[in-house]
Amino acid sequence: MYDFCPHCGQTLEHDQVAGRMLVCAHCGKDIGFVGAVQYANVDGTEDLILAGTAARCPVCAQAVQVKQSGERKTLVPHYGSKDPRKICPGSGKPAVLPTGAPVPPSPARAGKDLSAFMTRDVLKIVLARKNATPTIEVLTLDYLDKTERVRIQIEALREMLGTEFRMKDYPASLHRPHLGIWASADACVVAKRHERGGFESVADGEVAGVLADLKNQAGLFHCA
Repeated sequence: MYDFCPHCGQTLEHDQVAGRMLVCAHCGKDIGFVGAVQYANVDGTEDLILAGTAARCPVCAQAVQVKQSGERKTLVPHYGSKDPRKICPGSGKPAVLPTGAPVPPSPARAGKDLSAFMTRDVLKIVLARKNATPTIEVLTLDYLDKTERVRIQIEALREMLGTEFRMKDYPASLHRPHLGIWASADACVVAKRHERGGFESVADGEVAGVLADLKNQAGLFHCA
């Protein structure tokens, strides 16, 4: 199941039928075939849950850090999966740990947090604003569950572009089809497309070319 369109970043509110191609109602692009919800164990999320340091939120189903509050084990405040701009109602609710999971130590004695288990992406992108010189931006994004990667990237884009933006193809005449543009009315971000949605860093050897494209062919981008 998909919560967001990886092309335009808009929340998907229409029905998703298993086995059918999902098409975004906002930008009209194909997103992918809908399948059953699965949580892959390759990123260690389920291991953290079994260890008692994380638990599934009963409201948004995301893996969330567990904290000890006296005798209670609760979920730390977190954003919802449906609306990443609002705190999930499951924040602060009792954590349901699997049978046999150890009790998380109190903060005073813990000595460790989940930072050691977080995946950290360092992404180099190009940001262009109207009437301003394009800049190289380096984003450092941390997430516990790999299924949150695209959602967290979308949150980062919203901080730079505002809540309304669309993904566009890089101008065909400039011959960089592997790149994409995430554009709002006043700014745009250029990055490499990720094959599973979202974006990756612009290669170091290509940054200068992208900056030159934005400077010399600004009209093609509609954001500079």
